[in-house]
Amino acid sequence: MLWVTWRQHRAELLVAALLLAGVAIPLLVTGAAMHAEYTTDGVAACVAAPDGTGCGRLVAAFLDRHSEWGNRFIWATLLPALVGVFVGAPLLAREFEQGTWRLAFTQSVTRTRWLLTRLALVGAGVAVLALTLSALLTWWRGPLDAIDGHRLRTTSFVVAAPSLVAATLFAFAVGVLAGALLRRTIAAMGATLACYLAVRLPVEEAVRPYLLSPLVRITEPGGTADTGWRPETEWVVANGWMDATGHRLTDREEVAITREVYGNSDAVYGAGTPIERYLADHGLRHYTEYHPAGSFLPMQLVEAAAFLGLAAVLLAAAVWIVRRRTA
Repeated sequence: MLWVTWRQHRAELLVAALLLAGVAIPLLVTGAAMHAEYTTDGVAACVAAPDGTGCGRLVAAFLDRHSEWGNRFIWATLLPALVGVFVGAPLLAREFEQGTWRLAFTQSVTRTRWLLTRLALVGAGVAVLALTLSALLTWWRGPLDAIDGHRLRTTSFVVAAPSLVAATLFAFAVGVLAGALLRRTIAAMGATLACYLAVRLPVEEAVRPYLLSPLVRITEPGGTADTGWRPETEWVVANGWMDATGHRLTDREEVAITREVYGNSDAVYGAGTPIERYLADHGLRHYTEYHPAGSFLPMQLVEAAAFLGLAAVLLAAAVWIVRRRTA
């Protein structure tokens, strides 16, 4: 079974290895240069002691040279979709489409063993691919993450190993199930992409900020335009105004207050401004919902567990469908 599985999927594995090498080489070269610059040019010392002479200019110049490339790593979010479409979907759909499943099921191995062996071996290869890419990207971004500390709300979260590997296995499972249901490769590929995006996009935009309950900080009027306390290393997911009863004002209510204070003039925020005096006079305060930097790993593990759980359910469903339809 191992040899047969290797022969059937060696082309995909070799292509994946070549693509990974094509990505790894420039990452290693540019990453090594950036890490060396981070240490030798004094940027690391500035991160440790931000009040040092000239640190602001030095760090800003470093970010100008490297942050744009670091932000482009968002393309890594395409890896799960590509794996689901080009590896997961054809895995069973191609067997049914070409009729080769009949030959496989006449061998000495059982249907269940045949299915589980293929899923385990190909799934392991997919996981290794995602893990390797994650390690490379996380290492490359190390100096940038040390400077800004925004790992919760940057590309760093997306490319971290738990999230990227789990999302990739989930997309793989979506493809396998689509192939088992549709039995047509092209149809399964299209369905895989649509289903994966239908889950992943809401997770990115609406679910992730509340994987863990955010902390809440309440501050009195008179602060800066940042609407209360906002540490640079935290992920602020919501902020606004609230009254003495704890009611959080809606956007419409905030706009109405702003118009009442400023009329048609431009609104000005910050300590000592009319809007801050209005808030103080009417018992209103600022609130900020945020995740502390320490929530990075717990949020990664929660998201990974959810994706892995879904992947297990989808793969189990695919095995059940194949066994039932080929009985």
